Amino acid sequence: ATHRSVLDEIEKGSEDDDIPQPRKKTEREKLRDEVKSMIEKSGKRIKSLAEHKAEVQRKKEEHINESINRKEAEERRARALAERNVRKWERNYTSEESELRDDGLKVCYCKHCGQYSMILDVSISSLPKRKSDQSYVVNEKKRVCKRNMIEGPVKLIKRKGGVERQYRFLCKQCGLLLCYRSVPESQSGKFTFILRDAITDTLEEIANLKGGKQLGASEENVPESS
Repeated sequence: ATHRSVLDEIEKGSEDDDIPQPRKKTEREKLRDEVKSMIEKSGKRIKSLAEHKAEVQRKKEEHINESINRKEAEERRARALAERNVRKWERNYTSEESELRDDGLKVCYCKHCGQYSMILDVSISSLPKRKSDQSYVVNEKKRVCKRNMIEGPVKLIKRKGGVERQYRFLCKQCGLLLCYRSVPESQSGKFTFILRDAITDTLEEIANLKGGKQLGASEENVPESS
């Protein structure tokens, strides 16, 4: 009988060994369960992947619409500013300037604000260009060249073969750089150099002003070397 009870206990133990033991959770699974439990306790709903994609698409469309609205608003402001500049020019366009045009002289205006800046006896587009910075060259000995500008700073520009001294002239209204000479206003010089895209003798260009945002007459556009 004793031997029989021992055998029964052994068989019972072998049966217990056949029962599958629960698998231990990994650290990642434990963390996932903890986060899930915290979200459930907070009462927040977990979005599905489709809902998340839909929300991302909606935000993207809202951002695009906002960008379009900002661009349209900027264009409206630019058009309004251009119209104001044209009206301002019309108010300031004097009979003296009209007579100058009749005499074959060209009244030139700042391309950035529309301010009357220079009188020439030739169109700007027909002037020769300087190779170093593509500025228009006016020979003061042969051409009519009357400036209506304010004197700006004197700058030293590095060129091939040495250093060039520039006496700069600025727009009376917006203060941007329009042209320069190699000697000051008080001295007789040979050349005036008009920066490209700085002034215009075409009235139609004044209507396309963008509030001084055009390039061409800022100091950054003057090459430091050639």
